[in-house]
Amino acid sequence: MEAEKTLKDASSFETSVQKDFFHYLLRIEDPGISTAVYSNEELLGESETLIIAGSDSTAIALSAAMFYLIHNPDVQATLVEEICSTFTSYEDISGEAKLRRCKYLRAFINEVLRMNPPVPADLSREVLETGMVVDDYFIPAGTHVGTAAYCLHYNKTYFKEPFSFCPERWIVDRAAETGSSEEAVALAESAFSAFSTGPRGCVGKNLAYLELFVIIAKVIYRFEVKGDLTRNVGGGSLALTEGRHVSTQYQLHDVFVAIREGPMVQFKKRVHN
Repeated sequence: MEAEKTLKDASSFETSVQKDFFHYLLRIEDPGISTAVYSNEELLGESETLIIAGSDSTAIALSAAMFYLIHNPDVQATLVEEICSTFTSYEDISGEAKLRRCKYLRAFINEVLRMNPPVPADLSREVLETGMVVDDYFIPAGTHVGTAAYCLHYNKTYFKEPFSFCPERWIVDRAAETGSSEEAVALAESAFSAFSTGPRGCVGKNLAYLELFVIIAKVIYRFEVKGDLTRNVGGGSLALTEGRHVSTQYQLHDVFVAIREGPMVQFKKRVHN
């Protein structure tokens, strides 16, 4: 009886649970052969990538978001106004249409990801047999090529004052009083590569945005976020190596995804009128 119950439970689990990436990776077959497409070793490597991409990347972005909230009280105040005027309660914050109306929150998240892409280095690709031409330069077959997201995100051609945290750079305002021109926003969007681009772009991009939207909105709604700026844990310093001197820039260290320190944050319960 116990065995029958276990099998019944397993059958119910198989048919009721939403299918994830690995449901399909484990079952995909090559029509030309009768064996699975991917070996166990390949699936192991893929699982490591998916686990890291689906957890560390969001955690890095949230750490950076807390850093910029405590260093930019005016930005935090604008977020508070938008979120508290959009939602009537903490429980009201979910993955529904209301979150998509929070334009400043989206701009804030984009600016966090611009200044601190969770995968800051290049995701290189190998040039195929015919070679390729990039910007009038011929690149022979077998060469590994790529562009580091960090370098692209701090290129002044696309981002004016790249070391300044400025969510307004992502908001179109024809008067250019509180935002940017349509051309400036389009130029910034053309260089934004926190999730990579093209056919190898992050398959979990929409899920990552939803996670960041919900978590940051809930934190802002419930808490005032403050930090100990005298210690500035995680920020740049003149005592660090060249390229890490900006105190208001959150520091990442590349190990495929990034490692970081801090920030140290204080949360005080927000009082709603």
